[in-house]
Amino acid sequence: MKKKGGRKALEEALRTLKEQGVRLTPQRQEVLRVLLEAAEGEHFSAEEIWRRVRERYAGVSFDTIYRTLELFVRLGLASEMDFAESCRRYEYAGRGHHHHLVCLKCGRAEELPFCPVDCLERVREEKPRFMVTGHAFRVYGYCQDCQQGVLR
Repeated sequence: MKKKGGRKALEEALRTLKEQGVRLTPQRQEVLRVLLEAAEGEHFSAEEIWRRVRERYAGVSFDTIYRTLELFVRLGLASEMDFAESCRRYEYAGRGHHHHLVCLKCGRAEELPFCPVDCLERVREEKPRFMVTGHAFRVYGYCQDCQQGVLR
C-alpha cells in the first residue's frame, strides 16, 4: 500500500506547527510520524496512535495523544472521521480532500477517488442562504471480504 507522506510532508507539517507557535515536543512529532507513515486507506483511532507512540515514548499519556490530535485537527494537519463504529479515527490531512467507502462489519475505510460535487451544487441551489464551509461524504456497506453471510 502507498504511504501517505514522507520527509517533505513532515517538514511542511512541522513548519505549520512552528508558524502557529506550537511547541514541537518529541511526542507531537511522533504523532505526526505515525499519521504520515500510515498506508493509504489506514485510519487510526486515538488509542491505536497512543500504542504506536508508546513504542518510542513509553511514558506518554493517552490524554497527551488526544490533545495533540485535537490540536492537529484544529490546525488542519489531521482529519477526524467517525466511521460508525463508536470511535473517531484520524488521518494525516495533507493528502487533500477525499471521501470514503466504509465497511459496516470490519470497519475498513477505502478512499473514494472522486467527490460528489453535484450534491453540493444542489444544496447551493435549493438553500442559497446557507453558506457551505465543508462537507463529508461516506458510503456504508460491506467490503468484498465481509459480504459472505450478509443479507442483501
